[in-house]
Amino acid sequence: MTLKILCSTAFHAAMPELLDTFNQQYAITCNVSFGTSVSIVEKCQNGAQADLVILTQPGIESLITHQLLKIDQSYAFAKTGVGIAAISNSQDYDISSKKSFIKTLLDCKTIGYTKHGASGMFFARLIKELGISEQIIPKALNPDGGLVGELVKNGQVELGIQLVSEILAVPGITLLGFLPEELQEWSIFSVAKMKNSISDESELFIQLLKTPLIQSRLPNYGFVS
Repeated sequence: MTLKILCSTAFHAAMPELLDTFNQQYAITCNVSFGTSVSIVEKCQNGAQADLVILTQPGIESLITHQLLKIDQSYAFAKTGVGIAAISNSQDYDISSKKSFIKTLLDCKTIGYTKHGASGMFFARLIKELGISEQIIPKALNPDGGLVGELVKNGQVELGIQLVSEILAVPGITLLGFLPEELQEWSIFSVAKMKNSISDESELFIQLLKTPLIQSRLPNYGFVS
């Protein structure tokens, strides 16, 4: 038996350990496809077949609205926030306050954030609210999705904005930290069973995510309680 999971890229780093633990306990393998929550919702609305989805809460709510999920088999199990990645020493940058955060953004030469990912869309709104979008947009690189940390690692941008769990998925770069609390937007992730799934094993994966074992390991991948 193989479970098919459509999963947010926020779990790119954590998923191998989750799958390994699941396989060890139940001898069940999983086929995982990653993408932004927005792209996964679109795929599901267009008829994509899967047993489980792991998405941001708005993504889950959208699929519930379209009656694509089994509501009684949905569980919110993880939370993370937006952070900043750099290739160089973190002492070169200060993001400890709103004022220093804005200065860091304005002083950097290039910056990357996704066009359709939850963190990228949030950042686009944030710089508009802060009144600095005209200075940031011309020096920004905006892929549709994926791991922005790869752009930082390859030298394509000086700074990368993404969920901390996604930043930690890319080795060789530095996590400067979470955005200041007054600017932060926390993302809650849920796992849910698709209505078109006929797999009874899906419930086992959901139950695994509830266990103290898994909950204790998620902070290693940028998730917070």
